[in-house]
Amino acid sequence: MINTLVGYTMNQTFLTASRTTQTDKTRMSDDSFSEKTEGVKSKSERGSVMADYYARKPQYKSKQVERVNGGYSVLATMGVTADDLEKMSFDEFKMFMTGAIQSIPHDVSRPYDEETVTISKEGWENMKKDPDYAAWVLGYLKEDRSVRNPLTAMGDKGCYCIQSFGASPSDYHGHSFSKIYGGTASGARLMYNSSGGGNGIVTNAPQAHMQPPKDYDLWEERRKVRKKRLKELMEDEMQAKYEYHRRMMDYYNSQAVANAEMFRYRAGFTNAAAMSGEAMPSMPTAFFDAEMLLSELM
Repeated sequence: MINTLVGYTMNQTFLTASRTTQTDKTRMSDDSFSEKTEGVKSKSERGSVMADYYARKPQYKSKQVERVNGGYSVLATMGVTADDLEKMSFDEFKMFMTGAIQSIPHDVSRPYDEETVTISKEGWENMKKDPDYAAWVLGYLKEDRSVRNPLTAMGDKGCYCIQSFGASPSDYHGHSFSKIYGGTASGARLMYNSSGGGNGIVTNAPQAHMQPPKDYDLWEERRKVRKKRLKELMEDEMQAKYEYHRRMMDYYNSQAVANAEMFRYRAGFTNAAAMSGEAMPSMPTAFFDAEMLLSELM
């Protein structure tokens, strides 16, 4: 009985140990699989989004590579590398990219511009997955904001701009329009807001709040300009008429003086000829003498 009990106890102990050993092996196997899975998940996917884009549109690769490099130059000024982007959490990445986008300045010839950047959910995810795509976004915005506005010196009021980024560069679309589009500042502002302006990452140029005035009306301004120009034309016409009449009066006065001198000359010559008994000269000679006299007087 004792031997039987001892044998049963040893057998149970062996079975328990066997189950424990099998459980440990299973746990170790699970841990090993988990580590391998995490290793796959944490593997860098840098360049994957842009590589797919280059494969689909190789004719644009050189230009897009320039934009990627431009974006990395923006990151370099902030002391951040691609490795740093990959190590960030998703929320940290979104916060950092928002600040980086807002830090890109506008050209000095565009002091009144207002811009909104929107990024889709897939866009954020792919930017986090592929730092090259994140750099492309920054490089594109840097290039776009560096373009000069040749109309600023002519009184341009700036423009509204909306940039939308999706899962890849192929999904990008954007548009811009004057801050007085349609003729009024209020109408252009309403169009900007209805197009999503302000509902994203907002970046305004330094003097965006200064132009245009809220009540600005292009058509009213043009009416004022036309009215002013018409007034100037009327004043010019009146001045021209005045100058014409003045010259005519001067001419008439000079003619009157000449006629008076000629009359006095003829009257005096006639009286002298009558007293001396000499013949009176012919009219052409008289007129010639009168002209000679007037030329000496003048």
